[in-house]
Amino acid sequence: MAHSVSLPDLFHEDAVLFDVHASSRNDLIRQMAAVAIEKGFATEGYAEDVIQREDLYPTGLPTSVLKVAIPHAMVQDHVVVPAIVIARLATPVNFKEMGDGEVDVPIDMAFMLVAKGDAEYLAVLQKLICLFAEPTSMERLAGLHDARALVDAIVDLAANVVI
Repeated sequence: MAHSVSLPDLFHEDAVLFDVHASSRNDLIRQMAAVAIEKGFATEGYAEDVIQREDLYPTGLPTSVLKVAIPHAMVQDHVVVPAIVIARLATPVNFKEMGDGEVDVPIDMAFMLVAKGDAEYLAVLQKLICLFAEPTSMERLAGLHDARALVDAIVDLAANVVI
């Protein structure tokens, strides 16, 4: 791996959204991509890249406490700066389950990974998936409604994840 991405560097308080109202998975992805574009992490077209990948390889995780999805693009054409956009939904929207792609997972939170390079994002993805599989970690995240506190908690919890 040429250079590794530090998880704390990927999170930005102003890219954390609470009480997001989305009518569908694609609506949520477009809202999150709009934030990524507005913040300079991605360029126009990123949402469609993510939707295309999500259609092929779903990212819904039926984890306990909070159900999550980790939408991201397969191609990096529209990625400018690696980042993660977080959305906590007002009401869940369905993503298909990672792996089988058959079962609907009504997700509560989405972590949109805006990343360059496969090795980089794979390591981040693995850390996040391990973190989300830990019920005590998810309980801690579920109780947070402040962007700074949420980012700090994720970074703190992820520091303890060994992949």
